[in-house]
Amino acid sequence: MSKIPFAGIHIDNLSQEEALERIRALLKRRQFGYIVTPNAQHINILQNDWEFRKIYDEAGLVLADGMSIVFALRILGYPLKEKCSGADMFNDIMRLGAAQNKNLFILGGSNGSEKIAVKKAMRLFPDLRIQSYSPPSGFDCDPAESRSIVQKILAHRTDMLFICVGSPRSEKWVYRNRDSLSGCLAFPLGDSLNFFAGVKKRAPKWMRDSGLEWLYRLAQEPHRLWRRYIVGNIRFAGIFVRELWKNHSGKPERKS
Repeated sequence: MSKIPFAGIHIDNLSQEEALERIRALLKRRQFGYIVTPNAQHINILQNDWEFRKIYDEAGLVLADGMSIVFALRILGYPLKEKCSGADMFNDIMRLGAAQNKNLFILGGSNGSEKIAVKKAMRLFPDLRIQSYSPPSGFDCDPAESRSIVQKILAHRTDMLFICVGSPRSEKWVYRNRDSLSGCLAFPLGDSLNFFAGVKKRAPKWMRDSGLEWLYRLAQEPHRLWRRYIVGNIRFAGIFVRELWKNHSGKPERKS
């Protein structure tokens, strides 16, 4: 099955290698597009946010970012080939851009993390032309600031936009400015920027593979993340039970 239905969206059933091939093809088209990477938090938001759901419906690729989704689909009888998280593919996407002589713009970062990321990326991928900008708080609700950011992106002749300001703000900003971002492929990548820059430390691989990365991150930032992971995980469990009941009542329609 090329697309797997879950909680109102359809997830592309791709390995990381296959996803990168699709991204390579999208870059060659030089058209506007964006990629989304659902995790448990996204699934929760999607249940009541019509705009976020529409953004998902029109995405060029929908790649499972969270092991919670991988495990849920496995139990439902729709096993994914692989988890395709932004953090795991961050370097590989930049490598694709460098191979095609693309221009990358990084929107996001805090405490200089975007500048650290740019320096590191320029060392690793000298053929990749990179600029960055850390927007002020509330930029997505400020039309003048958004216009200014779009101008920066266009002046750089951006082919690839990494937007790392949190979800669903990243996805919504890209979607609301889609008419001005012609020729740009956007990647909302959340904390992937901080992991790449070394500002934040990722969970050990065994925790990521076993679905415990959320626990590691909660231990790092309990005051900021407790609601997302404690309350959010309970809500996601309820959504999964609903999907399990639907699955027993009659399997959902497949989308090819």
